[in-house]
Amino acid sequence: MITVHCRVEDRVVSLVMPPSGVFPDGAVWVDLLNPTPEEQAFIASSFHLVLPSVEEMREIETSSRLYVEDDAVFMTTSVIFQADTDRPDQCDLTFILARRALLTVRYAEPRSIPTFAARVHKQPELLASPEDALLGVLDAVIDRVADVLEMVGGRMDRLARSVFFARLEDKRPPARARRKRTEETADLQEVLREIGRAGDMTHKIRDTLSGMDRLSAFLVTAGAARFNKDHRTALKTLQRDVRSLTEHVGFLSQEANFLLDATLGLVNLEQNRIIKVFSVASVAFLPPTLVGTVYGMNFHNMPELDWSFGYPWALFLMILSGVLPLVYFRWRNWL
Repeated sequence: MITVHCRVEDRVVSLVMPPSGVFPDGAVWVDLLNPTPEEQAFIASSFHLVLPSVEEMREIETSSRLYVEDDAVFMTTSVIFQADTDRPDQCDLTFILARRALLTVRYAEPRSIPTFAARVHKQPELLASPEDALLGVLDAVIDRVADVLEMVGGRMDRLARSVFFARLEDKRPPARARRKRTEETADLQEVLREIGRAGDMTHKIRDTLSGMDRLSAFLVTAGAARFNKDHRTALKTLQRDVRSLTEHVGFLSQEANFLLDATLGLVNLEQNRIIKVFSVASVAFLPPTLVGTVYGMNFHNMPELDWSFGYPWALFLMILSGVLPLVYFRWRNWL
């Protein structure tokens, strides 16, 4: 689909164009979403350039993503999308700064593109030139990354509260306390999943910011002849925003690692508590087992074998030897 955004006097007109005909006057930004071969051929003949294929957009070499060809600047970077869903992902977005217009080629729908498309109708000056359109789209991408970072930061805060503050010991009866610990153990599993999702999100954001940093650095030299003073100032502001957001991503990544270590520590404490119960049970049953073993040898010269109170005496010794360790453990606050 080819969407053409035109600057007509003091307003912006957007229209979907078929792969034929002539571009209207004032076309500043041409957005291609999942372009068909016919649409690619139409754009190539209209602007005298070759659009990169999907495979070329996925190349990881910098020379394949950032280059100049026939006075057109080609820039491809990865941006995050579907950040509000359970399966955030990344997509490749190509910017082509041609002489006549700015072209964007994409095979996904990151929110930054429709956000900027809606913004230009309220601020037509954003489409004063292809260079202004490029800087506006880049600014929309950075704004979207900042919004996602705020969302991840809020998620980290909620996870921190659930890990550190929601697990304080309360004055509940033992049965309810045990049930509460069981529920908390199940919650820890979900916390681990949430931390994994937040860590994965920060990695995708870091990748997006790294691509934007390389793109802006390349644009400083490749577009120097086409940028005026205001454009260069806006580009420097964009670079500062990228660097500040990159530092914030590093902080969130460290926080995710800290929460992961803390949660794993709580999981180990829960496991140690279970192992402690089995250890206490084994220690408590060891003396009665010893008493039963001694009286189960059935030697001929054992006086208790002919004693009428021998059986109750053995039971009493077994119970006493099992209760005394439990009393001692309770006195030492080991239980």
